[in-house]
Amino acid sequence: MKLKKSYHLYASFGLVLFVMLGYLVKFYPDTLHGVDSSVQSAVRSWMSANMTHFFRFVTNFGGYIFVPVIVILCLFFFIFKKWYVEVIFLVGNVIVVALLVQFLKGVYGRTRPSLKHLVVENGLSFPSGHASASIVLYGALMVLICQRLQSSELKWLVRVIFSIIIVLIGLSRIYLGVHFPTDILGGWLLGASLLLATFPFYDEIRFKWRFKGVQR
Repeated sequence: MKLKKSYHLYASFGLVLFVMLGYLVKFYPDTLHGVDSSVQSAVRSWMSANMTHFFRFVTNFGGYIFVPVIVILCLFFFIFKKWYVEVIFLVGNVIVVALLVQFLKGVYGRTRPSLKHLVVENGLSFPSGHASASIVLYGALMVLICQRLQSSELKWLVRVIFSIIIVLIGLSRIYLGVHFPTDILGGWLLGASLLLATFPFYDEIRFKWRFKGVQR
């Protein structure tokens, strides 16, 4: 119970930060201009043909084609392994965050940066769908894989790899000119808060279902 309260406290803190950021985006966007411009300039200072190819490739792993494909592959694998609550945790969070992002984009109505876009993107900007989807998908996979590993070294390796993927996807959206850095931060806060809020329920159900033999 104490652990559940801790997770929900962190989730609440993340949501409060998201709401505060969203308030600035909606009503005082000029206050974010300095931060956004500084980070955009720093990230796009790396610009080259090779970096553009790299980030165009990386950004796909948080997009609307790769994410569903990865989720479907995991779905079949988890069902085959009889990891049923893992299916609910992963698929449920990805669906919920996708719906939240679409709703919140309409609420905040932030247009995309006026910089040259290096990929084609339509729609609104805040929060970033790629950032929120990546932290939910790869964050959930990080949790699920680490729960099945015995080696602490392998657990750390998994955490490092998935953390790098999440960060690179976020950086790719800034580099490609289709998101403000604060869009990425908003997406990360939203996705992380959702994972923190749902993890205790997942872990509790997983324990009960394994104890009852419902799943492995």
